[in-house]
Amino acid sequence: MNMDIARDLGRLARELAPLGVTTALWSNRPWTVRQRPMSEWFSEIAGIPVAHHGAQVDGSPARQLGNSAQPIMARYGVERYETVLVGGVDEDMRAGVQNKLLMLRPDWYGQQTEYGFPVANISELARFCLVFALRRYPIFWRVQDGTLDFSAAGPFSTMRAAYQMFGEDARAFAKSGNGRPDFWFNFAVSSLYFSGLLEGVNYICTYPGHNPNSPPNKYGMADVLSRLGKCFRMTFYNDLIARHAEAIKSQPIRAGERKFLNQLNTIRLTKRPHKYLTADPVKTAIDLRDKTILVVDDFCTSGKSNEAARTYIEAAGGRARLFSWLKTISVPYTRINAPVQLMPFTGTQLAAEPTSHDYGYAENIIAPDAPAEIHQIFMRYRDWRWD
Repeated sequence: MNMDIARDLGRLARELAPLGVTTALWSNRPWTVRQRPMSEWFSEIAGIPVAHHGAQVDGSPARQLGNSAQPIMARYGVERYETVLVGGVDEDMRAGVQNKLLMLRPDWYGQQTEYGFPVANISELARFCLVFALRRYPIFWRVQDGTLDFSAAGPFSTMRAAYQMFGEDARAFAKSGNGRPDFWFNFAVSSLYFSGLLEGVNYICTYPGHNPNSPPNKYGMADVLSRLGKCFRMTFYNDLIARHAEAIKSQPIRAGERKFLNQLNTIRLTKRPHKYLTADPVKTAIDLRDKTILVVDDFCTSGKSNEAARTYIEAAGGRARLFSWLKTISVPYTRINAPVQLMPFTGTQLAAEPTSHDYGYAENIIAPDAPAEIHQIFMRYRDWRWD
């Protein structure tokens, strides 16, 4: 037992406790340290009670079984998406996948599995917990109306002072891979998981760039989403939505003048997409009927891209759940009113702009103080110290 690591983990458990977070040990085996039960030994180090659950400990279901964590979570009155598994070996991976838990992989003993999201040291683990996991508003803006379900994790503006710092960093990362990529990776993953947006999802995909030749894994975000999909048995298809013709860049066009046709006439769905960024496409054509597809994009201004994705997925019989990192402030989300007649897997050339309906910006903010939270966590991430 590495006592430095044990003391740091005890400190983290102790700091999390007043914030409403319970730390528990989970293992099938009744581990002991110096002939003392591990829970007793670690509780003394942490200075708080830390329970131990497991098949040979308190009769909990074996970890490798599906939903084996449910009885433990029920004891603490928490949902699955409020729970994180910290573990670094294949047995932990199987427990995480079987229970669809976000797995943080501690690599301080060396990487022993490909699954999970790595934390190199306990300071990184603490930063994830204290900066990302305990956000009050994993989602700040949402519209749910019939088949429309769109969410954004934060506001976007490079002009308003309160949003300028993280807005410029997000744009630098999305456009050139600069900024703080790790912040945006953790921001996206934590927003999706702790909001519960992953519940009931079958497939994950991204929305393509404006150019058909855009790289499939631009700046590593597809890697992160592929890893996320593996953790939850949600297949990631980076090219499920494909660009078959170049679209006009949206940035120079005023939000109110952007057209649905620019997106609808340049995308299509892929019958045999690539699974988890593999070199070869799947052998059997994909069936989206009665499936829920999570579509992830970086920025949303007026929703033209999001609505094109929803239209094509619904035309193929699926349900779309739309997510963007950031939503441009003061601009409404514009929805396509009625189903559009198109061939989802071959693309189409529509002549008339679909009729639409606007959802106002201000009235769909989750809470008055939700927009300000991202600036706070960005600053805390940037200035992080855990000595």
